[in-house]
Amino acid sequence: MLRLRLGDRWRSEGATPHGAVSLEIEGVPLLPAIDETELTQWLGSWLSVLKGLLADKNATAQVSLDQPPLEICLLRRPGLTLELSVVSLEPEPRLVTNPVTIDLVELRAALETATRSFLRGAADAGVEPASLVALERALREATGRAITPFALAQHGPWSFSRTIDDLSLELLDRDGRTTLVSRSSGSLAALLTAGSLRAGGTTSAQPPFLALMGLVRRKPSWAAFELGLSLCAALHERHAAWATNPWVDALFVRCTEGLAALRPPRPDLTAVEVPRSSAPRPESKLAPVGSPRRVTLTPKWSRPVALGEPRGKVAWSARAVVVHAPHSAHVFSAAGKEWRRVHAPRGVAAAADGTVLVATESKLVCYGANDTSARWVRDGAGLRVGAELQLIEGRFITRLASRGVLALESQTGCEAWRFDPPRTQRAVVTPVGTRLIVGTDAGDLYGIDASDGQVRFRIRGPVASPWPVVSLQRDAVAVLTNSSQTVVLRFAALAGGNAGQAGAVSWTRPLPFENASAPVTVRGRIFVAGRAEGRGGVACLSGRGEVLWLRAVPVDGATASVVPFERGVLVTDARGAAVRLMPDGDTGWVVGGLEEALIQRLPPTLAKGALVVPGTSVRLIEPLSGRVMATTPREPELTDYCVGRGLTIFTYAEAGALTCFKPGAVLSVA
Repeated sequence: MLRLRLGDRWRSEGATPHGAVSLEIEGVPLLPAIDETELTQWLGSWLSVLKGLLADKNATAQVSLDQPPLEICLLRRPGLTLELSVVSLEPEPRLVTNPVTIDLVELRAALETATRSFLRGAADAGVEPASLVALERALREATGRAITPFALAQHGPWSFSRTIDDLSLELLDRDGRTTLVSRSSGSLAALLTAGSLRAGGTTSAQPPFLALMGLVRRKPSWAAFELGLSLCAALHERHAAWATNPWVDALFVRCTEGLAALRPPRPDLTAVEVPRSSAPRPESKLAPVGSPRRVTLTPKWSRPVALGEPRGKVAWSARAVVVHAPHSAHVFSAAGKEWRRVHAPRGVAAAADGTVLVATESKLVCYGANDTSARWVRDGAGLRVGAELQLIEGRFITRLASRGVLALESQTGCEAWRFDPPRTQRAVVTPVGTRLIVGTDAGDLYGIDASDGQVRFRIRGPVASPWPVVSLQRDAVAVLTNSSQTVVLRFAALAGGNAGQAGAVSWTRPLPFENASAPVTVRGRIFVAGRAEGRGGVACLSGRGEVLWLRAVPVDGATASVVPFERGVLVTDARGAAVRLMPDGDTGWVVGGLEEALIQRLPPTLAKGALVVPGTSVRLIEPLSGRVMATTPREPELTDYCVGRGLTIFTYAEAGALTCFKPGAVLSVA
């Protein structure tokens, strides 16, 4: 029989009763002696756990104690049973007792008996009435649910093993418990798998995850930290929810910070002046003489595209046109000849020149633009690569399962380094000089050296960072935004920036915007668009973060995009509406939007002196006067577009068609 016992000393404690608690099965205590526990909090935690198991159908739950530091871990088993484990966190993580099986019906009965007994005597003891009302409400919510058997999803056995120096770790998950994970802290029970951790010929008797947590505390070493990061990466691959779990996150942060502390000091060479890359030669205007009035856009070719998934992106280079998605890519030559189509369950990363990385279940394969065979093949080791691929300093930089960064040697495919930030589902990577700025949906900004993957700094933000940063000399400007608030901040991306040390924040500026756009910079000024009080707006900030002006504009602020033009900006939205704002914030011209809106925000493009505005019809607008010069046929399912050399426009529709438009005759007035 299961019993939750409460001591009697609380009856004279007053408003905040404290007393001894215990948990017994058939009279055998499962917990060490606990004398000082706040009883309303103790019972409330148990009732919250019971509600989560019954009403929310949680597979794992946890009750935490501060003194002594204990975690009571519960794991649902098929039927009406629970596996109960008690874990002590100090001086190092360990199991206090072996896991025992308890009946869920008995747990509910024991908890109801203990809570009602406490409530009966609490009023006479002078316990605070508000806490009693909350406890009684929690009791009704927890015990008013019918108990239904738990159907465990069928997952195959899983194992992980890794040996580094004299350390050897092995996890054995025979019944799929590592898939029973939640975002809360109540998932420690899912990590208590079988296995072993051997260090120097000695095998720990604790579950391997607990043993590894204790090892990185007690005996910090390069091998222990690398072993911890490998385990975190394996758990992320096992189930995506482990990426935001506090227990795995704590191990990841400890190992990451430990490796950074063990690295020998290395000077930040980014303080040296970085040579500027040669700027692309500006294209000639559509009409060398006079003002263009009309342009003919002729469809040159159209090709079917088979990605097998929505939201494809288009990339262009002088040699190839690539339509890619997270798990597929279709590569064409600039003339429309099909070169390659690939699909892989673990992701496809594609570059604009047609180079693709294909991650299969066991291999990672690299193909050139029109190569007939693979450039190299290496063991994939379960990698998941992202949709974009860049070549930086002789290395391929791609996304690691859409949330991290992976660097591979471009000639051999050997892994140079990887970075998998905690509490992250989506990340955006921006190169600034020799540094990669990684913004996450958790609001963090990381500065990473592209050469070795070392984290130089970390900036914590209040909300997500959904856009690439823009460079401003040695600084960077980032927009952190969601549906409720927007913050613009400027920080030193490289050593020697405006704030001095790399990662130092010069200023932060909140803006009254929802779903703000990516920032743009024009001669030291910063422009951001968004929605404020149901209307579109644009803010202009100085290099010191002062708001110079804030103007309402007739566009949809939730889908607005900004592009710089002659010391001012051009603003567009998903309906194809466009507005020109002068440097002082005055409106130069307005072009109305189309009846239908695109399903996602697409930024405009300036090329050959013309503004290309995406919408259900792509329009060419003369940016000085706002005159519409050309329009493509209507495509309600337009997903993406890009502008190539000579104002060639490539459009990709969700229905699966890539179309190439080229400008023909230009009518201009001298």
